[in-house]
Parts: sequence; C-alpha cells; structure tokens
Amino acid sequence: MPTFDKKQLIATNYLFQDLDPAVLDQIVDLGVTRKLGDGEILFQKGDDGDALFGVLSGKVRIVTGSPGGKEVLLNIMEPGEVFGEIALLDGLPRTADAVAMGVTELMVIRRGQFTDLLERQPRLAVHLLQLVCARLRWVSERIEDVAFLALPARLAKRLLGLADLYGEPSDLGTRIALPISQSELGQLMGTSRESINKHLQSWRRQGWIELERRHVTIRDADRLREVVDGNLEA
Repeated sequence: MPTFDKKQLIATNYLFQDLDPAVLDQIVDLGVTRKLGDGEILFQKGDDGDALFGVLSGKVRIVTGSPGGKEVLLNIMEPGEVFGEIALLDGLPRTADAVAMGVTELMVIRRGQFTDLLERQPRLAVHLLQLVCARLRWVSERIEDVAFLALPARLAKRLLGLADLYGEPSDLGTRIALPISQSELGQLMGTSRESINKHLQSWRRQGWIELERRHVTIRDADRLREVVDGNLEA
C-alpha cells in the first residue's frame, strides 16, 4: 500500500495540479497530520463540515445509514485521495460517516484557513469546482446503475472497476488487492451479503472468478463484461 507525505499528496492530487509551486507550498503549510486507529471515527453524519482531508496512509470508509440501521458503503478513500471538499465549500453538516480502515494517517486542512486562501487564489477555486463536478458525475453514474442495472450486472461492473483500480496479476488472473468482505460489497451494492455470496459462488463454479478471504480474483473478465452489457445471464 503506497504512502504519501503532505507535499507529495498536494503535488500529485488532481485538485491541486497545475498550480504555482508557491501556492502549493502555502497549501502544504496549512495541513496538519492526524492519526487514527483501526475503526476510529473521523466524523459522523451531521458533524460540522470544517475541514478537508487527504489520506497519507491507510484507508477511510465513507458510509451512511438508514433510519432502520442499514449501513451503505459509499466509497473507500485510498492514499493520495482527498475528501470532504463539499463540506469545505458550503460549511454545512457532513452527509456521511468516515471511519478508518486500519491504522490511518491523514492530512487535515481547516475550512477557515482554506477559504482565506481560495479568496487569494482563484485558480484553486476552479480546481475545487472541477473536483466537485467529478464527484457529482460519479454519484449520477451510481444512481443510473441502481435504476437500470440488475444486481448481477452492478456487481460485475463493481468487480471490474475494483480490478482496474487495485488489480494485480496472479497465476489465476487479476487479483483485487484491496481487502474487501462480501458484507462490504453488499454495502457498496445496497444489498445483503447473502445476495452477493449467491452470485459470487455461482461465478466461482463457472470458473469466472476465484474467492479467498476478503479478496476476489477475476479469471474471466470477458464473461463479467457480458453480464454488465446484458448479453449473458448470471
């Protein structure tokens, strides 16, 4: 798993690319580090939106829940990724929970300091708007998937996406290096662990995937793409 220092995170993140080096140094100076233990809560839904976060090492789960107590996994933030930018702009309460996955180190930039910098650096404001737009497109795609794709197609699409992000070659195919349980996959899909297990086991029997504890290896990506495209029933 890669790790970043504050300057590396700022210099390589899309939000800050192409900015003048002097501006990047000012942003680095605003950042302070914070460490979280495994399972420690960074913030909860309804908390004040008072900071931007960047992952230096470890991972952060972004989750939300229904009044009935059902938890939905929205995203997993990896080293080098920035989150909390919407609350940073509007200052309104957080819309989800953020929880550390393993020991995690973050860069934290407080809203008041950052908005002062935005007023002096309009190019930075443009970059932030671009990132927000990218997140909105991502949310829109997920809504379309839920509306128009059956669960097998959504699950196959999610596995292929995880393989693109975290895949590593193995003797059997492409192993998704990100540890993720079937329960967490269910949360990503908005369904139960049992439904996820049913399809994964079927695909395993057909030789499309291989399963191990908290990992999936894709053996036949073409078959999964056919499921996504609706050309193959699963």
